[in-house]
Parts: sequence; structure tokens; C-alpha cells
Amino acid sequence: MEERVQNARIPARFSGKSLSDYDVLTGDEEAHTAINSWAKNINEHLQNGMGLYLYGPTGVGKTHLAQAAMIKAIKSNSLSGLFITTDRYMDMVYDSERNKGELPDAYSDPNLLKYMRRVYDIVVLDGLGSERAKTDYAKDALVSFIGNRYEEKLLTVITSVLPPSELTRTYGKRMNSLLQDSCFFINVDGKDHRTAFSDAG
Repeated sequence: MEERVQNARIPARFSGKSLSDYDVLTGDEEAHTAINSWAKNINEHLQNGMGLYLYGPTGVGKTHLAQAAMIKAIKSNSLSGLFITTDRYMDMVYDSERNKGELPDAYSDPNLLKYMRRVYDIVVLDGLGSERAKTDYAKDALVSFIGNRYEEKLLTVITSVLPPSELTRTYGKRMNSLLQDSCFFINVDGKDHRTAFSDAG
């Protein structure tokens, strides 16, 4: 279990944070309850291939909830999981393209992209819609990523500032269709956690 959690590559800022750590007083209690329920019923969602799409403004705890839900799922089951930001994923795609379709030696595993697309039971894709690359190539790469995981009925947990109504305009109809059929859409609201303590002071 410890090895699976370590291999999930949770960023240091969120390492050790769980669903029980989420502050429902400044956050969104309803969203927290729904996400906790998803993690508890992970076996059902593995069969149906139903992940999560968490959307809402910056700083409300979407990343905290997403990675905590994944960790809870992989701790209670023999599952593999990985956390990656959308920017980091696109960096890997471009590095692969510049290296004849394989990741350079600097990466821990030359097959990591393939594993993310078609092997990992759960992948958290953090920050969809906030990525630096806005080219058609970048958008197509992200749609392809979601499509690959959709085909294999693998779970993807996505955080985004984009409401569902913006998905088609930003990424096209296929992205919207794939996510509508493979994710529960949960609006996460609340105060900006990053500024809450400053405001209180």
C-alpha cells in the first residue's frame, strides 16, 4: 500500500492530506460528501468506468479533494494511481514528440505516457483549462488522453476551472461527450483557501 501511494506522485504540498482534512466550513460540504461517497464505492465505479470532473473557482480545494479521493481508493484496494497536472502532461507529450515518440532518459520510465493513457486504474489530471499550451495540437492531445482512458474504462479524476458548458467551446464536442459519459460532474464552491487565513488576519 505504501509503495502504491508513493508511486502516485502526489505533490509535496498535498502529501498526507486526506478527505477528512478538507475544511467544509470554508469549502463545499455537499461536494465533499459526494466525492467521499465516490471513493467509498470505488469498485462499482471501476466496473462502470465513472470518474470525477471537479469544477469551480481557484482555491476552493479541488486538487485537495481529487488527490485525496484517489489516495483513499488506492489505499483500500489493490489499485494503481497517478497525479499529474495538465501542464506536466503536455510537457511530456512534447518531450516524447521531440524524441521520436518515446520519453527521454530524464524520465523514470520511457513508457509512462502509455501507462497513463491505458494502464493506471486512476489518474488525477489537475488543472484542465488552465494549461499554458492552447494550440490545436495540445487540445487534441488532451482529448486523445481522455479518449484512451474512456476506451479502457479507466477512472480519470479531473479538476478544472471550466464549467461543463465551456467544455465544447474550449476542447470540442468529443471532449464534452467523453466526459459526460465517464465522469460525475461536481461543482466545488466555497472561499479561496489560499487567502482565507490572510483575510481572517
